[in-house]
Amino acid sequence: MKFFKTGIAWAVFIICAALLFLYILFPTDSAKEYLADLVRQTHPNLTLEIGQLKLGFPPSVKLYDVSVYHSDRNIADLENVTIWPDIVSLFLATTHISFKGNGHGGNFKGGVDIIKKAENREVIIDADLAGIQVNQLEALSALTTHKISGSLDGTLTFTAKVPHQELVGDLTLVDGKIDLSPPLLAQKVLAFDSIEAQLMFNGRILTIERCELQGDQLDGEVVGSIKFGHHLAARILDLSGTVRPHEALFARLSDQAPKLLANKNWQTQGVPFKIKGPVEAPTYSFY
Repeated sequence: MKFFKTGIAWAVFIICAALLFLYILFPTDSAKEYLADLVRQTHPNLTLEIGQLKLGFPPSVKLYDVSVYHSDRNIADLENVTIWPDIVSLFLATTHISFKGNGHGGNFKGGVDIIKKAENREVIIDADLAGIQVNQLEALSALTTHKISGSLDGTLTFTAKVPHQELVGDLTLVDGKIDLSPPLLAQKVLAFDSIEAQLMFNGRILTIERCELQGDQLDGEVVGSIKFGHHLAARILDLSGTVRPHEALFARLSDQAPKLLANKNWQTQGVPFKIKGPVEAPTYSFY
């Protein structure tokens, strides 16, 4: 019995020692490069930078100070990300990896499905967002001259199957504010209680399938597309929709938009509008 207990103790000691040495000697630089390579395989223009990497238990990898770039433009700065695999799925045709983390004032969680036996390997990433502060998103500020703030919740699904990529979002921005630069119809700020949007991005064109705005100043709906290029002048807006200014805003607009006053149904049916042209200097029209 004593020998049996001693054997168990030695086995536990050896296992613990092996785990300790694995933890201490774990090749973090190689692991960082491996993860960065996985991201590049998902999209060749994506770059992943990891400040620090640690092993966790149960089996997981914890990343700290994570930055993601698209064509050298920062699109995400994350405080931390924890990744852990579904161990059984490592031996199946589809590998599933879960993740969670914090960044931009909020948090996120989701999963990655890597379909290995497809003709061209397919990667599907699903993410739930909560409390993301959009004014901290550098990528958003690079898309427009207007400053947008608010708290973002919703879901994102990214699908990559070479040569095609697609990002689909169902998002809600609450307590939103847009600082207009340049001003629109002499208005410098527009505030919203909520903005709900369904979006699709294929790498070149952002399609707004549905966007509903509600606030104290106005309500409205927007659909359309934004074409992206390498330069600001190559980014083209093609948006249309309807706005329903509330009375306080309508009174302030009366001198700037006489066409609005001519529409007697502006409160019930709203006023149709179009926004077309380059992002830096679009043309606004009401009809």
